[in-house]
Amino acid sequence: MVSYSTASLGFGRMGPKRELKFALEKYWRSAITSDELLAVARNIERAAWDLQTEAGIDHIAVGDNCLYDNVATWADMLGIVPSRFSSLKQGIDRMFATCRGIDGAEALSMKKWITSNYHYLVPEVDESLTELSPNFSHYLADVKRGVDYLGERATPVVLGPVSMTHLCAYKFNGAVDLQRFALLEKLLPIYAKLMSDLTDLGGFKEIQIHEPCLVFDDSSLAPLFKRTYEGPTSILPDNIGINMVSFFEDVGESNYKWLISVPGIHVISLDFTRGDNLELIQKIGFPGDKVLGAGVIDGRNVWKLNPTDVGSTLEKLRAADVKIIRVQPSSNLQFVPWNLDGEDNLLSSPAGPVLAFAKQKLAEVVAVAKDDIPFLKDALTKWRHYSKTRATDNLVVDRVSALTRADFNRPEAFSERRKQQLPGLPLLPTTTIGSFPQTKEIRSLRNQFKRNKISKDEYEASIDQQIALMIGIQEGLGLDILVHGEPERTDMVEFFGQQMDGILFSQNGWVQSFGSRCVRPPIFWNDISRPTAMTVREYKVAQALTKKPVKGMLTGPVTLLNWSFARVDISRKEQAYQLALAIRDEITDLEAVGCKVIQVDEPALREAMPLRSSAKDEYLAWTVDSFKLATSGAASSVQIHTHMCYCEFEDCMDAIDRMDTDVNSIENARSDDATLIAFRDLGYDKGLGPGTYDIHSPVVPPVDFIEKKIQSFLDAGVKKENLVVNPDCGLKTRNWPETIGALKAMVEATNNIRFKISVTGSEDMKENM
Repeated sequence: MVSYSTASLGFGRMGPKRELKFALEKYWRSAITSDELLAVARNIERAAWDLQTEAGIDHIAVGDNCLYDNVATWADMLGIVPSRFSSLKQGIDRMFATCRGIDGAEALSMKKWITSNYHYLVPEVDESLTELSPNFSHYLADVKRGVDYLGERATPVVLGPVSMTHLCAYKFNGAVDLQRFALLEKLLPIYAKLMSDLTDLGGFKEIQIHEPCLVFDDSSLAPLFKRTYEGPTSILPDNIGINMVSFFEDVGESNYKWLISVPGIHVISLDFTRGDNLELIQKIGFPGDKVLGAGVIDGRNVWKLNPTDVGSTLEKLRAADVKIIRVQPSSNLQFVPWNLDGEDNLLSSPAGPVLAFAKQKLAEVVAVAKDDIPFLKDALTKWRHYSKTRATDNLVVDRVSALTRADFNRPEAFSERRKQQLPGLPLLPTTTIGSFPQTKEIRSLRNQFKRNKISKDEYEASIDQQIALMIGIQEGLGLDILVHGEPERTDMVEFFGQQMDGILFSQNGWVQSFGSRCVRPPIFWNDISRPTAMTVREYKVAQALTKKPVKGMLTGPVTLLNWSFARVDISRKEQAYQLALAIRDEITDLEAVGCKVIQVDEPALREAMPLRSSAKDEYLAWTVDSFKLATSGAASSVQIHTHMCYCEFEDCMDAIDRMDTDVNSIENARSDDATLIAFRDLGYDKGLGPGTYDIHSPVVPPVDFIEKKIQSFLDAGVKKENLVVNPDCGLKTRNWPETIGALKAMVEATNNIRFKISVTGSEDMKENM
């Protein structure tokens, strides 16, 4: 007989209508106090607890409600803070400073959270970090507040020490494995004391330890796990239950065997929506004295559970003799929107009956655990009806089926294309990544148009005025390749999705990307096509205002896919090809009206790459092909740019080279030239635009800072003929004074480098700097 219970691994922290986002931005403007900010955060936290309690969840995560990023919060509490912030006191202001930067101190770098579109801040360990000064007073108070509110349902969440060592960047020479081990030695007594303090609080039954790096293929982590959780150095207390949590992938055979062998681990939480954890259990077995946290409800997509699939997984677990099962989401529910209730547009759509946001997924967890037959039969009926009534777009399906290899390649090699592209550009051409500040005026215009307060003609006339302003500013600054500034776009994915068939949108389906930045991912429900041109009108307006080339700005098919909630009934590859054909058609239309440079952004190409090497090559093959399908129809005289950011690209450089783009602009300011060096080591011989400054920081970089950055690119081996000068990313989150100041410095720095090259006749100018 199998016994069942329920649990959560965390809930969204922005709130149902982004309440925390707005409070954070007010606090950063000094419009509210820290107490007022914390009050908003705690109200959201209590609302999430109430939803989980009302749903009947047995184990509810507490102590995980951070204000910016969970990794940055834990780094601050542990005292893993770079020396450039050492003058600041521990607390939310120091944490915000490390995340956003301050004058004289650059922000921490950002990376994607495993295979998701969430970004985490990368803690830095430098030579000054000889001793750690931890402070968990606020965390312990948060946990106590949760225990007082929830009683024994409360389950404190701890970000595990092995993952902390793995997530850090090490800023001094020496083998990374040794540096991780050295940091772990400092962390172990701190974590042991924290676990003791948590146990002393009392009132709860177990602690969740999140060790996300359990899913990585990295044998060097095994000794760290053993050091942390086994023998005399174990941080595990004897008198409290321990739930070891992983997500987003299977843990691999070696880690699984280790997990089931550790006596102090009482619950093992695994993701059964991704990876092969089920196969591991079937092959190796599961201990009868441990609880399996079965993540069978997908925490990263918005589709209702399919009772057939979930039932099959549970049946196989029972057949594998798993005795105690805790039904739960596959991950923290922060990756899906808060609540489907009130989403009339979605609920009235054909897909409405088979959608589920975070609140609805809680009900699914409980229904599965209780074997609620009416609930599950209703879900199955809705899925069957949806599958039968949805009409396939045969034109799209047939077009994908008819593709040949010739459709994936440009007609000429880069060396031949380059001769035909953008004649007359200066050395080291300057440009931006695409977007300019989204001001209150622009947001108000979109809101008025959306609410039918102004006509389409009035709206477009006002947008055109904004484009004219942005072109004029770029002309005045002296940029070489201009952009129209994207005033008509809310989001680089949402904007395009709203103009395609087969895609749905929510009203309040927000999820956190990083900090206060939230996105509202599209929902793919049917075959995707582009009925009409999406960007041609705004491009024509911008190009008519200047003699300089204006970039056509598009989002690539892989990013559109990875930053949306994809269908689950067809492959991601097929969906990417459908999107690629839509973008291909848009490029054809832009080219037809004279556009000579088109940027197709693919910042998300790397982020969803499988962690297992066996699946990596297949993923990279179809994602690169998707990009090439989108761009290969362009004439050789059209320069194709792409932009990639906030991922570690070093393990897929061959794939990036195969994309065959004419210019690749990359995030660089927060990655310490790591990606740039990888391009150099690859022998990359196409156009390259490493970011010269961090756009996510409000700090305006001085001219000499950017000048040194540009020089460092040349020193790293980027040929001056191939170098394009640009910021790290789009500028929509910045205000105009910051934007103008930074771009003015970038142009001036570029002119200084050009002058020195003209004097020396070489890009190697170290002695002249």
